[in-house]
Amino acid sequence: MNYRLALDLGSTSLGWALIRLNDKFKPNAIIKTGVRIFSDGREPAGKGQIGTSLAAVRREKRAMRRRRDRLLRRKERMADKLVAYGFFPADMQARKALELLNPYELRAKGLTQALKPEEFGRTLFHINQRRGFQSNRKTDKKDNDTGAMKVALSAMRKDLKTTNSATVGEYLYKKFTDTTKKPEERKVRARYRETPYVNEEGKNRVNKSYDLYIDRKMIADEFDALWKAQQGFNPQLFHETARFDLRDTLLFQRKLKPVKPGRCTLLPHEVRAPLALPSTQRFRIYQEVNHLYILGSQLEKIPLTLDQRDEIVAALETNAKRSFDQIRKLLGLSGAVQFNLEDAKRTEIKGN
Repeated sequence: MNYRLALDLGSTSLGWALIRLNDKFKPNAIIKTGVRIFSDGREPAGKGQIGTSLAAVRREKRAMRRRRDRLLRRKERMADKLVAYGFFPADMQARKALELLNPYELRAKGLTQALKPEEFGRTLFHINQRRGFQSNRKTDKKDNDTGAMKVALSAMRKDLKTTNSATVGEYLYKKFTDTTKKPEERKVRARYRETPYVNEEGKNRVNKSYDLYIDRKMIADEFDALWKAQQGFNPQLFHETARFDLRDTLLFQRKLKPVKPGRCTLLPHEVRAPLALPSTQRFRIYQEVNHLYILGSQLEKIPLTLDQRDEIVAALETNAKRSFDQIRKLLGLSGAVQFNLEDAKRTEIKGN
């Protein structure tokens, strides 16, 4: 018996059909059909975060371990540098005794008064533990707590001005010692909070906020202010070589590793072109527009003319996206005209 096996490969499914062929190898009957459904590797409904990758928890834990390891290595490097430049005693027990000093008081005092070498070392080691936030991203995602972070940073900059604080260290010391405030209002750690509430429409929402937040530039400005003040009291100890080395140890942040595009699936010996390459962008735009049809009254596909296609391509080349409404207006079509790629979930075509 002659037969043909037809397969339909989906992202989470495999459909198949076994078709009988006649003597001329033409289909004349369906023998059997079926489908196999596979898990998409995401959290199912009822698990809280619907659609979250099953690997997300492992990835978050791994990121926490890496951050912790980098912090420990940075603390070790900073301690070695402080010992080498005479700001820390070499003896571990003597170094541990410095933990009794109030670092917030030293951070405020160091702006106007001379600090002992070990006091400055204690100050810098404390700053090194919480050196502020600096993003490696060119653009932040919309679905994280970046909004709450930006609000907290803006509030911190405003508080620095209203309290007349030269540095964030001086601000934290004023806040820490302000007896007119309640104990919970004198906290100097960046605590992230999620407060559930019900909005005016009766929907449950979560308000994301931080008690306070510090960015890397505030820390860099404080280091420069402290060093400049202490250099005036002891220029021999606070020399430029030490300043450059300690500042680099405090503020250094490695660059993100570039993501390699990988190998081409059609030509494995060739490297895949990056998505941001102009020729790749142009290829994708032409591919999308060539798949675009106007739907007639009987839902038949009416191909675009060459001029219509070129008009859409030119608009997409100069814009990040074009909605189907904008495309209809561009082609002079009525609002009732529909496109084959248009539906409730897709309302636009991605541009360059």
